[in-house]
Amino acid sequence: MHLIVFHELQKMRVNNQLQIMDIALEKTVLLEKQGRERQGRFDFLVQAKNKTIGIEVLTRPSQGKLKSKLPYSNEVDEFIFVLPHDSMEFYRKKKMNGFKRRAPKKFFSQDFSNKKLKAWMLDCKQAKITEKGSFRKIFEVK
Repeated sequence: MHLIVFHELQKMRVNNQLQIMDIALEKTVLLEKQGRERQGRFDFLVQAKNKTIGIEVLTRPSQGKLKSKLPYSNEVDEFIFVLPHDSMEFYRKKKMNGFKRRAPKKFFSQDFSNKKLKAWMLDCKQAKITEKGSFRKIFEVK
């Protein structure tokens, strides 16, 4: 998954979608949580011309894992979760096809409503990013 994300970043650089100056792998940062400092690592830390982007690749995501990574978003201008395209289906926004939903919706907590948070959905079989967007656009958030 990391290699696919790296290729996507390189493709964005070549196509001038994002003016990337530097891509750092496994970049260590100090995070402040509940008044204490601890070390954390971004899978990718991208220095673009106008902003800093942190990327976290999660192969088996859960709401708890995503929530534990939220303090990383305070260190960057934009924070991207890269998730498998078929994961977190209960939280995904469903496209209506004329029928009502039978199952109750599940929501991420209010913490995920931050505008900095983005999500990339990755299809490992096709080896490409299938969907990119704001976290609130892809998933149900309170």
